[in-house]
Amino acid sequence: MATGLLNTRTFVVSMTVAVMFGSAPTFAADVLPLTAAQKQNLGIVTVAAVPQSASPALSYPARVTLPPASVRVAAAAGEGLVTQLHVQAGDTVKRGAPLVTLSMPGLADAQNALTQARLRSQLADSNAVRDAQLFREGLIAESRLRATQSDAQSARASLTAAQTMLSLLGAGTVSGSTLTLTAPIAGVVTESVAEPGQRVNAGMALVKVADVSKLALEIPLSPAQSRQVAVGQRVTVADSAASGVVTALLPQLNASQSVLARASLVDPQKRLRPGQSVQVGIAGVQSAQSQTVPADALVWKSSAAYVFVETSQGFTATPVKLVRQNASQAEITGLAASSRVAVKGVAALKAQWLGK
Repeated sequence: MATGLLNTRTFVVSMTVAVMFGSAPTFAADVLPLTAAQKQNLGIVTVAAVPQSASPALSYPARVTLPPASVRVAAAAGEGLVTQLHVQAGDTVKRGAPLVTLSMPGLADAQNALTQARLRSQLADSNAVRDAQLFREGLIAESRLRATQSDAQSARASLTAAQTMLSLLGAGTVSGSTLTLTAPIAGVVTESVAEPGQRVNAGMALVKVADVSKLALEIPLSPAQSRQVAVGQRVTVADSAASGVVTALLPQLNASQSVLARASLVDPQKRLRPGQSVQVGIAGVQSAQSQTVPADALVWKSSAAYVFVETSQGFTATPVKLVRQNASQAEITGLAASSRVAVKGVAALKAQWLGK
């Protein structure tokens, strides 16, 4: 008895919706007759599709980053003791400015080895020049000249090795057993992990300096959105004069199942900071026939996109080609000029269209 009553109620509801649309509940049609009163009762709202002379810039969330090429690290390659810290995070420094001073016992030995290697190389070169002249005058045998030249080459190799050993201890200003690491570029100190009195190991990064005039953007996109973005497309930042272009789309998904797009960034007003969250617009390819509609206007039949276009008789399910889409907007082609599309009550239209 209850089952029969439920079926009867379902039939009555289906017939009521069908009467409002003027069609049978199982009849699927692309043209849906609908009066103004029926449109109001179903809560249907329409908006005009906006024609575009150029593909519009759709909005996406993004984060300002520092590209790896704009960051430099000051580090000592040998063990040492921090005796003085000249900067802290946030300081602006010029190239060559002192960053941190280290006391390194091995530095004096490396300097002494370099001095001795330089003296030996100078002496060997002088002997090679002398023996070359004596050989031309016939006063010495060729074997002695070759031996002298070999000694000079060996001394030069030792000098190069000593120079390399000293440079490996860290680039900067050397005074006895003290090394002052200097800024490799002009920029802003983004990180300083050293403290006076701290012992540091070889290769430990002590200070990071970044050229903040060279920023970048990371833009997470859904897999569907990533297919609508290509390298070279222009990127603008909301409420800012900053802009750039898409430089890469990472081939793999990140932990949030997004495709990361990277873009260059030029900020003439210098208002953006690394780590800042912004809204960006990515412009599409030039198109003289595209239109933008709210994303809620789209309905799908299998894998084809449609919109319900308002007519004097009601609504027509019109196939469109989706160019690009974000969470709120969709760029499409295939609509006539001045078309108005349904953005609310779309579910009811779709149900009648598909005969449900």
